[in-house]
Parts: sequence; structure tokens; C-alpha cells
Amino acid sequence: MLASVHNEIVREGLLLSGETVVVGVSGGNDSTALLHILVALNENYHYGWKLHAVHLNHCFRGDESRQDALYAQQLCERLGVAFHLFEFDVPAYMEQTGMGGQEASRVIRYGYYEQVAKEQGATKLALAHHADDQVETILFRFVRGARMNGLSGMPKRRWLGEGTIELVRPLLHRTREELEGYCLENGLTPREDSSNRSRKYKRNLLRLDVMPLLEQVNDRYREHILEAAESIRLDHLLLERLAEEHLREVLITKKQDEIVIDNDKFQKCDVALQRRMITLILGYVSKQTEWSSQHVEAVLHLSGGSRPSAELHLPGQLVVSRVYGRIHFCPKGREERIHMYCYELSVPGSTWIDESKVWVHTSYLERPMDWERLMENEAVFDAERLPGPLFLRNRKHGDRLAVFGSGEKKLKDVLIDAKVPRAWRDRLPLLMAGEEVILVPGVRRSAVAPVSEQTRRFLHVRVEFGEDWREVFS
Repeated sequence: MLASVHNEIVREGLLLSGETVVVGVSGGNDSTALLHILVALNENYHYGWKLHAVHLNHCFRGDESRQDALYAQQLCERLGVAFHLFEFDVPAYMEQTGMGGQEASRVIRYGYYEQVAKEQGATKLALAHHADDQVETILFRFVRGARMNGLSGMPKRRWLGEGTIELVRPLLHRTREELEGYCLENGLTPREDSSNRSRKYKRNLLRLDVMPLLEQVNDRYREHILEAAESIRLDHLLLERLAEEHLREVLITKKQDEIVIDNDKFQKCDVALQRRMITLILGYVSKQTEWSSQHVEAVLHLSGGSRPSAELHLPGQLVVSRVYGRIHFCPKGREERIHMYCYELSVPGSTWIDESKVWVHTSYLERPMDWERLMENEAVFDAERLPGPLFLRNRKHGDRLAVFGSGEKKLKDVLIDAKVPRAWRDRLPLLMAGEEVILVPGVRRSAVAPVSEQTRRFLHVRVEFGEDWREVFS
């Protein structure tokens, strides 16, 4: 056993000489074996590891839990390992949060692991998950609808939190039976958690009832499931790289808490890559650690819908919205409410609109411009035919726009036709002349004060949009 675990640690680089390592110790068979093995390897191979055992009393089983903690403490004293004991009323926490027992326990337990690791300057967290745990995990995820990533099982290593502490699992290649044999051979008497025999926990149903039946079908089923999981893991890594490449091609905006993608380009990708891109995006913009296939499929359905806009609310206050040809992923409430504003326009000169993050530049021209060179964010008017003083404001209910050759049109319809996202419509500064909307920047000018052969004074207006507007007018 020692040689096997040592080879695994060396081959995978799980633990390095001189590292400070936090070890999760429940007092059960698996964690007892792990701690004893690490102590023995430290002595035999002179690794110089500084080991810190962490035990959490979850307050589920009264005196039985206290006896587990006492055993873990005595084991650490005998092995010369620093011991950190914590007690937390997980049942009360479950009532407060609505979490299930296993989820709540895991959140609290990992919190203490990270706390001790930071206090002690540890770089690794070693946990005692073994091959049977891996098989249970894969089967459990399979029956709950996991896709490829979930079916690859628990990784041998992964980063926690901010990426300064790495979780490692040195026993994933050994079975529960082998670890039980190791404890017997070394005179260890680990505790048994009575809840492991309770069938009210669905994972226990797998271990107690389903897995024995699978063994009757094929006594090598564990081996085959683990081989399949490794094959799935390698396939997933390849597809993940392809998904990252395609995501870069469809990406419009990437911020710490917001992702915007081009839905038309996204729809041209194979659906297998679409699913992986969605998972990558959800991981970028939310602290939610696991996303189910139902969440991914909901986003996929939103992407392929026929309506011009749609919105989806996901766990963790995450909102996914499709606005015309774009999909936005951002936390709920990120969009700021824009109050009504109204500013006089400097003519000639430049005016900054802070609410919209745009500059509006104006100048008088003595002769006409080359009209074909005008961009959509600029316009030229007959300065002497403007119906009132010039100012800038955002839209209000009832605004209309005079349209060349067809009377008036509701501003709302103009913005919809131009596919300006709803969240941006109140930010857009309108150029007003008296009560008339004469320019919707980036969208359309009105039919007011057109330039003609009789025009003697030309007013040139150009709106300079900031980087934030790129996704609206790109």
C-alpha cells in the first residue's frame, strides 16, 4: 500500500517535499488510513511535510459525533500530527439556508479546510476519496443526468477558492476494501459513521443496494467504470479546448461579471460545443460551482428561440438574456437605472453626458459636407430652420420622430426596428430642437431642418460613443 500510494504521489506530483498539507480526518476508515499513510511516507522518504489534520463535528449524531472527534484527536496525538477541531451546528444551518445535509456539511467543512490552510500557509488539502467513492460519484451523477464532465468523476487534483490551495486525492486508485485491510494490518481501529448505513441518503442506496447487484452482473464493474471515466475525461479535455477556441470567436464582451456573445455565430457551432461554451461562460460569471444539464439546456433553448428577445433566471442571481443577435450573461440588477436627464448643448463645442458615457460634438460649417462620408453617429442640419433651442435628454413616453417621406413614427418603434437592446434605450441621448427629436444617435436623424440648396449655415453634430456602446452598434 505505501509503495503504491508513494508511486501515485510521485507520478502525479500530488505532494512536493517541504509542503504544508491540510488533511481532512473524520475518524472513519478512509481518512484514518490516509493520515497514517502520509505520516509513514513522510518518515520513510523524508519529505519534510508539515501535516495539519482538520476534524469537524457536524452535530448530527450527539455523543457519537463527540466520540469521533475524540478518536481523531487521539490518533493525531499518537502520530504526532497537529490537530484542529471545529464544531458547527449543521442542522441549524440547514434550517436557515434550506440546504440538504450533505451539501451544508460540505460547505462548512471546506470552509474550515481553507481557513486552516490559510492560517498555516498550506498549499495542499489532501482528502481520502478512493476508487469506490469515485464509482459511487459517477453512478450518482449519471442517474441525476450529468453530462460528460460529470461522468469523468472526481479529479485527482483541483484548485480551491482563489486558487492558492490545491485539493489532492492520493487514494483514488485504491479500493475501500484495501484501505480497510491497511487499517487492520497497522492496528488502527477507525470509527464507523452510523449514518453510512442509513438508506434515507440516496448515495447510500447506491452503495448498499445497487453496487452489490452490479457486482453480480460483473465483478470487475468498478474497473470498467473507472476506465470509462478516464476515457471520458480525456475526451472532455479535448472538447473543452475546442470550446474555448470557439468561445473566443463568438465573444463580444468579457468582463469580470458579464459575458456577451454573438448568438448568430454561436448557433453555427456544433451543439456539443455550444453546451460546453455555455458551461464555460456560466463558470466565468457566477460563483455557482456546479451547473446541471438542465441549466445548460435552458440556456441552449433560449439561444435557439424564435422571439427577438427573451430572459432566463438561473441560480445565484444570474440572468441570461437574448437581445436580438446577442446573449448577455450577468448578475441580476447589474444594469443601473438611468434617471431622466436634460442638458443644454454647447454650440459650437463639446458636451459630456455622464449618464450615457458619450461626448456630443457640434460645429457650424460654412459649406456642405460630402454627405456620403457621414457616419450613423453624425448628422448635418440647416441651422436656420431648427424649431427651437438645442439640448440633449433621454427618451420619455410618447416621443415621436419625423421620418422622411412618411410622416411621424413612434420612437419606441424606431429603436425596436434598429434592434437597440431594451436595457440601452433609456441611456441613448436624443438631440432635441425645442420639442422635436431631431437625431437618434447611431440610429436615425429626423426629417426636421433638412439641408437644401438654400441652406447657408450648416450645423454638424457628431456623437462619440464609449467602449460600452460597442456591443449595441457593432
